[in-house]
Amino acid sequence: MLTTALALLTVTAPLDAQAFDGYKALLKEHVKRGRVDYDGLEKNSKDKLDKFVAAVAKADLPQRKHHRIGFYIDAYNAIVLQSVLRHKKPRSVLDVKNFFKEKRHTVAGKKVSLDSLEKKVLTPYAKDPRTHFVLVWAAVGCPVLEPRPFFESNVDKRMDKATRRYLASKFGARVKPGVLELSQIFNWYKDDFGGPDGVRTFVLKHLPEKLQATATPEAMGTHFDYNWTLNRR
Repeated sequence: MLTTALALLTVTAPLDAQAFDGYKALLKEHVKRGRVDYDGLEKNSKDKLDKFVAAVAKADLPQRKHHRIGFYIDAYNAIVLQSVLRHKKPRSVLDVKNFFKEKRHTVAGKKVSLDSLEKKVLTPYAKDPRTHFVLVWAAVGCPVLEPRPFFESNVDKRMDKATRRYLASKFGARVKPGVLELSQIFNWYKDDFGGPDGVRTFVLKHLPEKLQATATPEAMGTHFDYNWTLNRR
């Protein structure tokens, strides 16, 4: 009975401040222009990364929505970094079987895979497709990893900025004669944007003004290949 009772205890510890500061420091040191110095991270800051992921595992969930969204974003990105190191810095995370589906991670007391953390935890909670532009899959074609955490920052403003930055980059949108090609993100997650019409509305809202003229409904139906090469520098 005692064992059963202990198993049912709810995690109530706040996110460890020292561990969070360590994560903040390692991002600042090892992330430049969205690329990660994985060798330096492994050599000099792996303990900070491991401590932060461990703190995320036993932290309770923030009550404020924007704080919780920031917490989930940081948890996801930190676990990706840790997983890249654990798998010996592969050429691409797609070379690792079940990289996103392996259920070996713990976030706020709940066992999750990266896939379920994104699709079954954060997406239903946030109900905001801009989260797709702040979660980083350790690939060149991803939105850039920012050199500072999201937790306890202005998440709304930063998600908006990240979305606009991605659509302004060659990885988010590309112009060909009469055609605006989009990242596969808008194909894979089109339902999160509200289907094809929702994608067009979203893209027009966040696309740089100079590209607006090419963004006709007919021009946004194609998607270029995603670059899954590891985002190392």
